[in-house]
Amino acid sequence: MKAFRIFLLILIIIGLALIFTQKIWVPKLVDQILSSEKIPVVIPAVQPTNGSLVTYNNPDYGFTFSLPVDWKGYSIVQTTWHGTTHGATAGTYIPSSETGPTLSIRNPNWTPAVRYEDIPIFIFTIAQWNSYLAWNFSISAAPVLASELARNNKYVFALPSHWDFDVSKGYQEAENILNTKPLHPFNL
Repeated sequence: MKAFRIFLLILIIIGLALIFTQKIWVPKLVDQILSSEKIPVVIPAVQPTNGSLVTYNNPDYGFTFSLPVDWKGYSIVQTTWHGTTHGATAGTYIPSSETGPTLSIRNPNWTPAVRYEDIPIFIFTIAQWNSYLAWNFSISAAPVLASELARNNKYVFALPSHWDFDVSKGYQEAENILNTKPLHPFNL
């Protein structure tokens, strides 16, 4: 009977450890992994353009992006998109050598507890974009291409397909901003 009680105690301890791991440790680990991919860079000089707009200026890639004035204090989250090619077996993907920046404009109200919808922008070289349109590589498992927002003499700026399907808080506001055609390219 004593051995049974010890065995039962061990099972209870293991069960509690599993519950703790699943409820607390795993979500924290997932958040840590996801956040390590995204390094927020706060833009220090947000400049209203006409009293009702704030402009993000990116001289490296050659574009500006107009935002409502209540987005003053936004941040830019820079990550990297990675291309894949389809393997010989259906549903398999092979990493390709194609990569490029993703710049996400983050709502200033975003917090880890209340995640507002970002406005993501894939950046392609023109050669990459042409290869992408020819289905030489893809960026997501969805059979839907990103949509071109604008281009300059070096880069194509595109909106990822299904970018707002998680319907995070503020997704409608982000959609409304994009409907105003806020990205304005300039040649480099």
